[in-house]
Amino acid sequence: MAAKQPPPLMKKHSQTDLVSRLKTRKILGVGGEDDDGEVHRSKGLAVRLCCALLRHCHHGISLIMWNALYTAEKVIIRWTLLTEACYFGVQFLVVTATLAETGLMSLGILLLLVSRLLFVVISIYYYYQVGRRPKKA
Repeated sequence: MAAKQPPPLMKKHSQTDLVSRLKTRKILGVGGEDDDGEVHRSKGLAVRLCCALLRHCHHGISLIMWNALYTAEKVIIRWTLLTEACYFGVQFLVVTATLAETGLMSLGILLLLVSRLLFVVISIYYYYQVGRRPKKA
């Protein structure tokens, strides 16, 4: 009896590896050139990862918030508010870290920071308000 040969192993093509690597570098914002021809390599790893994470999490958080509009359960509303507060808190930290790294400051960036901090405070306020027990009359 002849022994069966196992099927050949599938190998990834180097072209797809290269495309995947380039997409990853583009998401992280390194190694690419912008319109002015400058190569981006100076962003900190933590800032790049947080920016990439925020870009990808934005859609999931939008879905969570949209679905929370149609519920009356306090637990779901509270978790949504807490998620929102964390999301805006991370955005605040990423923008602050980017400012510390690049040293660029403008009125628009300052407005962005203030708005993110305001969103965090409002979300946390409503988080606690939804969780409070009603006062007995």
